[in-house]
Amino acid sequence: MQDILEALQTERKVMSERLKEFETEMKRIKETPQIAFAASLGGNGLMKTTSGNKDLIYADVLTNVGGAYNSQTGVFTAPIRGVYYIRFTANGPNNFPKSAVLYKNNDEIQLIAHEQMSGEGSDTASNGAALMLEKGDRLKMVLWHNTQIWDNSNHHSTFSGFLLFSMVDNRTTEMDFNAELKTLQTSVKELQAENQGLKEHLEAAERELRLVRDVPKVAFAVSLGGNGLQKTTSGSKTLIYKDILTNIGQAYNSETGMFTAPVRGVYYIRFTANAPTNFPMSAVLYKNGIQIQLIAHEQPSGEGSDTASNGAALLLEQGDTLSLQLWHNTQIWDNSNHHSTFSGFLLFPM
Repeated sequence: MQDILEALQTERKVMSERLKEFETEMKRIKETPQIAFAASLGGNGLMKTTSGNKDLIYADVLTNVGGAYNSQTGVFTAPIRGVYYIRFTANGPNNFPKSAVLYKNNDEIQLIAHEQMSGEGSDTASNGAALMLEKGDRLKMVLWHNTQIWDNSNHHSTFSGFLLFSMVDNRTTEMDFNAELKTLQTSVKELQAENQGLKEHLEAAERELRLVRDVPKVAFAVSLGGNGLQKTTSGSKTLIYKDILTNIGQAYNSETGMFTAPVRGVYYIRFTANAPTNFPMSAVLYKNGIQIQLIAHEQPSGEGSDTASNGAALLLEQGDTLSLQLWHNTQIWDNSNHHSTFSGFLLFPM
C-alpha cells in the first residue's frame, strides 16, 4: 500500500508542477494588455510657431486599443513596463523649416524628424524606434521654435505606437503538495480520483494554451518592382506590387495588389513611395476600396528625386481589404532595388 501511495504522490506532484507552469504562462499572456494607437494632427492647414516650442495634439484618432493615448493632451502613457514601437511622420511645405520631436516625460528627447527649407513643393520626414518604457512614462510630440508642420483629413502627419512585449518578472514559487498527504491511511481511491481531476485540468490548460499559440502568423512585404515610372493623368489607379519579398500567411494577392485581413486584429501597415521631383508624387492607402487610411503625397520641387512614407497600427475586421492607389495627376517610381514598398504584419488578434 505504501508503494502505491508513494507512486501516486510522485505522479501528482509532477502533474501539479506542469499545470502550474501552464497556468503561469496563460496568466501572463492574458494579463498583458493589448496596446496600439495611431493618430493624426488632422485639421486642414498649417501649424507654425515663431515664439517657442509647442506641444502637438494629434486629434484625429485612427486606433486606440487599450486607451493609452489621450487625444485631448496628445500624450501616450505606458500602462505597463515594456518595449514599445513608436513611429511618427511629419509633412510640410519646403519654404520653412519643418520639425516633429518625440519627448519622454516632458524633458528627454527620444527621436526627431527635422528638415531645413529647400525651396518649392512639400516634403515628408519620419522616424521610429523600439523604446523601453517604464510604467507611467509619457510620450508626446513637440513642434520646435521657428518650424512648421502640415496635415489635413488624409492623415499626412501621424503619431503611432504599440506594445511589442512586456518586461515583467514572472518567476513563480514551487507549490508543495506533500503537506496535503497527512497519513498513509488516505484512501488510494480518493487519491486516484484527485489525480484524474488534475489530469483533466492539465489537459484543459494545454488545450487553451495551444489555442493562444495557434494565432495565425501574418506578415507581408512587397515592392512595385519593374524598371520605370508609373504615372496617371486620367483618374486614380490601383497600384499592383508584384515583387514579393515576404508573404507569410498568403494574405497579400500580387495579382490584385490587395491585402485581406485573415482575422480581426491590430495590424501594423507601412508604405514608402519614391519618384522624380518634377511632378507630384502619391501613394494612398485605402480600406475596402473607399476609405482613405493614410497618405504619402508631395508636390514637385525641381530636379532630383524624393521619398515619402507613412505607417500606422490599424484595427481591421476579418475580410477587410487594404490597397494602395496612385492619385490622378501623380506618379511613382521603382526598380528591382525596391524603392517603393508596401508591407504589414499582425500585431495581435482581437
